[in-house]
Amino acid sequence: MGAALDVRKEVNIDEFDKRDLFNLAYFELVTNYYNWNWMREKLTDFEAFGITDFAFVHFDIKDFKMVNEIYGHDAGDDLLRRVCQVLHEQDWTYYTCRCDNDNFAMMVHRMPDQEIQSRLERMFASMDRLEADRHYPIYFRCGVASIDNVAEYRATITDLAKIAQHFGVKANETEIYFYTDDMKRKQLRSKMLKADLDRAMSEEELEVYYQPKYEPSTNTLVGAEALIRWNYHHESILPPKDFVPYFEQEGTIERVDRFVLDQVCRKLEQWKREGVKLVPISVNMSRAQLYSPVLVKNVMDIVNKYDIDRRYIEFELTESLAYYDSKYMIEVMKNLRDLGFMLSIDDFGTGYSSLSLLADMPLTTLKLDKSFVDEIGHDKEGRTSYIVKNILEITKFLKINSIAEGVETEVQKDLLKDWGCNYIQGYFYSKPVPVALFEKMLRNQSVGIVDSVSSEE
Repeated sequence: MGAALDVRKEVNIDEFDKRDLFNLAYFELVTNYYNWNWMREKLTDFEAFGITDFAFVHFDIKDFKMVNEIYGHDAGDDLLRRVCQVLHEQDWTYYTCRCDNDNFAMMVHRMPDQEIQSRLERMFASMDRLEADRHYPIYFRCGVASIDNVAEYRATITDLAKIAQHFGVKANETEIYFYTDDMKRKQLRSKMLKADLDRAMSEEELEVYYQPKYEPSTNTLVGAEALIRWNYHHESILPPKDFVPYFEQEGTIERVDRFVLDQVCRKLEQWKREGVKLVPISVNMSRAQLYSPVLVKNVMDIVNKYDIDRRYIEFELTESLAYYDSKYMIEVMKNLRDLGFMLSIDDFGTGYSSLSLLADMPLTTLKLDKSFVDEIGHDKEGRTSYIVKNILEITKFLKINSIAEGVETEVQKDLLKDWGCNYIQGYFYSKPVPVALFEKMLRNQSVGIVDSVSSEE
């Protein structure tokens, strides 16, 4: 953007020294826009400003740190100024401000929630691309407090909007959530889980389950995906959806990633020592781990500690990671491949740049998303089947192995086999199982297929 928006000229103050004090108190330097002090004053005594009722909105820019790191702070500052400009242009607000960092707030006219939702969607859509790179998408995480007893909360209403805002944990979309009392109960639980992580690790409550992968023509066990479970207080098993999103949001997911890799390497070392024929194990790599400056060091420290052959470790990345910086992602992937690790892309077909990136990604495996598999045998017009068959043809041409996840029926399994899908994962063969059961399955496996799991080996 050009010059910064300067709303201070609207203030009519005669004395120069008072104007300076006013500016210091109510405006922030980067954007020259109203700050949180300005907003808090309005929230505390909104009746004095002629407001009888309002809804409160709080939002931030998802992964704003990545904008600064990739494009520089000038581009980041321009984005902040752009948001302030858009806020200033809204005709349905009482007051707006930049709170701090990439956080913004709005006092808006009270109206039906659906109308607030529509207006916010239009507002965010108007600034959904970075001006420094129009191909770079910008996403927002937004919470709205639209309640009846607003006078009881006043300045603390921001807490309700923030609670709703924290439920925006999806990586590649703008999310708008309206506060409910149930959200507060869930937030308290998520904070308890986060605080409980150290204890859970020390008391061995975190467990790694393994979902087997099979070669469909021979029904041979060829590998597995490692999946985290939380045996909470050794009383009940929590699935990943109940805690992983919160750890991703809070930035503690890297610890879980390293824990899973350590446990997998520990078991591979044990099985090798006991003469069990090994199969590759895939571990998920979160966005936080991928963008860690010490990623390679952390990975190598764990793998070298157990002296594991790197071809038995496969890092599984989600396709949505390419939304943020595909060049960086590909560079990291090449570094990992050069070190001998296998690489796969999960949820293939759910992102915007799948085919354009396939040629550049140093993949060993492409995982077909469950949403495609679910339709196999049910799509009367055959469109999904046509897409799946062509994706499998592309993987053959690129010499990339293919695996389908979420396979639940024999019809799905047989069709995928006939179409040339290399491997199958899903409830048709096995749900994720504890390590002891997977070890039993591994020991009973009469035929290994280690040498064919990677077309490059």
